[in-house]
Amino acid sequence: MDGETLIEFRDICKSFPGVQALDHINLCIKRGEIHAIVGQNGAGKSTLMKIAAGLYQPDRGQILLNGQPVEIRNASEALALGIAMVPQELNLVPEMSVAENILLGIEPHQVLGMVDRRTLHRRARQILDSLDVDIDPGAKLRQLSVAEQQMVQIARAMAFECNILIMDEPTAPLSEREKNALFARIRWLQERGTTILYISHRMQEIFEIADRITVLRDGKLIRTMNRSEAAPDGIVSLMIGRSVQEFLHVRERHKHQGNVILEVRGLTRAGIFEDVSFVLHQGEILGFAGLVGARRTETLSSVFGYPPPDSGVILIDGIEVDIKSPEDAIRLGIGHIPEERKAQGLFLKMNVAHNITLPFLRRLQHLSVIDHGAEISESTRLSQQLRIQTPSMAQLVRYLSGGNQQKVVLARWLGSGSRILIMDEPTRGIDVNAKAEIHALIDELAAQGKSIILISSELEELMAISDRIVVMREGRVVGEVYPWEVTEEDVLRMAMLGTSEGVALPQATNAGR
Repeated sequence: MDGETLIEFRDICKSFPGVQALDHINLCIKRGEIHAIVGQNGAGKSTLMKIAAGLYQPDRGQILLNGQPVEIRNASEALALGIAMVPQELNLVPEMSVAENILLGIEPHQVLGMVDRRTLHRRARQILDSLDVDIDPGAKLRQLSVAEQQMVQIARAMAFECNILIMDEPTAPLSEREKNALFARIRWLQERGTTILYISHRMQEIFEIADRITVLRDGKLIRTMNRSEAAPDGIVSLMIGRSVQEFLHVRERHKHQGNVILEVRGLTRAGIFEDVSFVLHQGEILGFAGLVGARRTETLSSVFGYPPPDSGVILIDGIEVDIKSPEDAIRLGIGHIPEERKAQGLFLKMNVAHNITLPFLRRLQHLSVIDHGAEISESTRLSQQLRIQTPSMAQLVRYLSGGNQQKVVLARWLGSGSRILIMDEPTRGIDVNAKAEIHALIDELAAQGKSIILISSELEELMAISDRIVVMREGRVVGEVYPWEVTEEDVLRMAMLGTSEGVALPQATNAGR
C-alpha cells in the first residue's frame, strides 16, 4: 500500500520490573490499512498497542497522529482522538445489559437527562446486526458465552466510530462463522477509511486479513513487510529467531489399553449436557473436540465439581467417587486449568511463588506458620521443571508472558500431586514457541504417567498431540476417534452434523462404559 502515514510510533521504550517490554520501536501505520502485529508472547505487541490506546505510558519516545505529536494519557483521550481497542482480556460490566455495555459513556439521553433506553437498545441492535450477531441487547452480559461477550466488546469499539481500531486476539473464542462475520466487518470498516491494527497468533488469519505485517521479538522491531512478501514459515522464523523445524515437537502416540484411571458414565446437567460417558487411561492424552456450544468446558468443569452434575457416575481407579466441589476433586488427585487463566486460574496481584504453592501451603507449614524458605524452594523446583521464564519467584505473575502464566497454573497442580489434569484451551493466546513448549510438557507429563484431558478449539492441535479424541455436539458425545486414522474434515463433520457416518471409529469406543 502507498497510503500516507496515519499514526507513527517513534523511538518507543517501555519497561516493567525485570523486563524490557519495548526497545526503541519505530513504526509507521498507513491510513486505511489492516496492519498485523505478530510475535511471541512477551514480544511487546500488546504493550505497544496499549500505549496507543492510552492504557500504558511510554518511558521514552512519542506518538504522532497525522504528523503531529500527541500525548495519550488515558483511554478516554485515545477515544477522543479516534483510537479504540478491543483487548484480549474483556473489560465489560457483567451485571449491565448488552446495550448498556456497548454504549457505556455515550448513552443517548432524554430532555430531562434520563437515559433514553428505547434509543439505547435500537442503536445497540443496529451495531450488533452490522456484525451479523444475534444477541439480545437487553440480556445481562453475564448470561453470555465468552464468544458472545467478545462480540459485545467488538460492538462497543464499533459504537465509537473510531479512525483507528486495535484488535488484540479478537477471534480466540469465536466460531468459524463468527470469525467470518468479523472479517467481513473489518473489511467494511477498511473500505470506509478505518485503520486496523491486528494482533493474532493464528498465522492463517494474518495472511487472510492483513495488508502489512510487523514482527516483534524480545521488545524489538525485527521487520515490517507487505503480505505478498511474506510466508508463514518465514514469519514464524522471524518471531522465534530460528527455523521452524528447530522448535516443532513431535510425540509418539499410543492406543492405550487397560489401566483406566477415570471413568465417567451418563454425566448429565439439565439443559447443559446429557448422558456423557468416556474413559481416560493412565498416561493418555484424551482430546475433546467440538464447535462453540458443544459444552465441553461445562462438562469437564462438572467432573471437577464446578458445579457438580445433576446425575451420572464418576469412577477413579474403578471406585465410584462423589465430587460435589473442586475441593473434592483436588483431594482425589484431579487438577483443572481453566479456559480463562487470568480471570479464573491466576492471582495477578500475587507473586509466582504464591500462585504456585497456594493449594498445598499446609504442606509447607511448621506449627501453623508458613515456611517461606520451603515455599521458595518448592516453587523454584517446579518452576525449573516446567522451564518458567521469570526473574525470580518474587515476580508478580501479571508481568509474565501468557505462556509462562500458563506454566505457573500447571506447576500449581503438579505441586499438588494431581494425577489427572483437565486442561481447557491451554495454548489459547500464546505464541508458537510457547505453544510448542506446552505441547512438549504435556507429552512429558503423559510419559510420567499423568492422565491428561485436553479441550482445544484448534482441531490441528488436538490432532497433533491427542492419543484419542472425544467429539461433542450440543452437550452430547457423538463419537470417538484415533487422530491418526481420520482427517480434520472427518472430526469437523462429526462436530457439525452430530454423526460418525463414514468416519473410522476406534474399536475401543465403548470400552469400559
